Amino acid sequence: MISIQNPQLKAIFLVHMLLTVWPLQESWAPASYLYYNLIYLLTLAWAIHHKDSEEPVFMALAINLGTILMDIVTLGMHFPHQFTFCAGIAIVNLLFRPVSCVFLLRIFNERGGRYADLGIPNFTGGVGTGRGQYDDIDQTTTQSVPKTGIDTGSPSHGYSSGGDGLPPYSQQP
Repeated sequence: MISIQNPQLKAIFLVHMLLTVWPLQESWAPASYLYYNLIYLLTLAWAIHHKDSEEPVFMALAINLGTILMDIVTLGMHFPHQFTFCAGIAIVNLLFRPVSCVFLLRIFNERGGRYADLGIPNFTGGVGTGRGQYDDIDQTTTQSVPKTGIDTGSPSHGYSSGGDGLPPYSQQP
């Protein structure tokens, strides 16, 4: 059986790529529509490539939130007088963006991001509850720490004067 790494990110990338290419089949959308969607798709590709870093996922999330506003402005200003398939797909892309934001936030939290729920209770379905990934508590790990007089609590601490554990005091004029 084939194991696909980052399946959610790849699905988000493919869906947004299709929903971005189809509206560009007609010339109703300005060039800015292509540019900001291309930047968003590039950040998703960056997040797919860097599997452990939360920074590209956060950048994709931030750009996706910004493109929601830009899509609304683009559709409001450049929507064709006659409803077309391409304009309809642009609306579907706009409607899918909040869903992909939720998935990107979950992926961001899984990769160690600190914005658990953006201050909204139960927003991400319990992903950001403050607990990390499962740690097996049955396995004990040994820590190799060198033993010194200070670490062992020895009253002499390596000083032989007086037995009080303090270093020798010398008064200089």
